[in-house]
Amino acid sequence: MRSSTMHNLFIFAILTYPIASTAFSCAFTPKWNISVISAVPNDLVFHIKSGDDDLGNHTIPFVGIYSWGFCEKAGGGTLFYAYFWWGSKFQSIDLFDGAIKKICYLGGDTQYCYWFVKPDGFYVNPYPSGGGTFIKGWG
Repeated sequence: MRSSTMHNLFIFAILTYPIASTAFSCAFTPKWNISVISAVPNDLVFHIKSGDDDLGNHTIPFVGIYSWGFCEKAGGGTLFYAYFWWGSKFQSIDLFDGAIKKICYLGGDTQYCYWFVKPDGFYVNPYPSGGGTFIKGWG
């Protein structure tokens, strides 16, 4: 009897896995992976939010990386923004919106956006090469 129950649970798990994995994937929109990379000496402190999520405060050292992923809202309108502190400098910036999507979107189911925070400001790139498009300086 016990092996029959285990067998049935195993079959149930195999049959429901595709349904469960589909529920947690992006059905009609790309999955976005966003990374913030510090290219400033000393710690970089930031707080990331969206209309739906508060990713909290983060501190990364020089060449440190913080990454997260999300499914874009169907019909667009997804916005992630952040407040950054580096020593006495401060800046607020949109890390994902329609304008950033145009820079980073390369086609396909999974997209990447790399933010490089440098002493002169914020750069974004669809590739992890370290360069990118200058978006904003420090305030």
